[in-house]
Amino acid sequence: MPDAGDRPVSTELLLTDVGGACFKGDAEQADWNTSSLDTLMQHIVGRHHGFLRKELPSIERAIAKVVDLRAGTNATALVSLERTFRFFKRELELHLRKEEEVLFPLIRRVEVAFSTRARLPRFPFGSIANPIGIMEEDHDTENRQLEKMLGLTGNYSGPQEAVKICRLVFERLQNLNADMKLHVHLENNVLFPRITTLENESW
Repeated sequence: MPDAGDRPVSTELLLTDVGGACFKGDAEQADWNTSSLDTLMQHIVGRHHGFLRKELPSIERAIAKVVDLRAGTNATALVSLERTFRFFKRELELHLRKEEEVLFPLIRRVEVAFSTRARLPRFPFGSIANPIGIMEEDHDTENRQLEKMLGLTGNYSGPQEAVKICRLVFERLQNLNADMKLHVHLENNVLFPRITTLENESW
């Protein structure tokens, strides 16, 4: 009797938009240390937030399909992966909204004030470094969840006996991990330090 993981399954479910996950660094060649912060934020939202909004629900469905197909086998790690990914997805989607609806508009206000030599906006929370600190804490939480998924999937490769359907999901998670590293780098190491410096120079 064939193993549940060897049943015919459409790889379209698992590979939908995977090509979009493998960024070759074309747009990343821009010099984000000299571009306007608004241009950088538009890039982050369009490239990285857009990728996540498309890929997160798709990967969630793919993992659920794998768990369902592997029911009755030793799927403990897959069940833990599903639970971890759902938490990761929920927290990350909230994080994206906070950036787009709160932090990024604040950064634009500071940049516009600086470029027009206008008075720097006064925020009720004080320095813009305060909401940035919250976003950086979110990044740390997201990274811990990625590290946990890394362990649950055997470094996104799985054991030698892992069936094809599992390996396809692991490949998508690996692409997600790579995109998140670049995404967080642009924020933690470029956007946030630049706006903090701009604010300090404006006082």
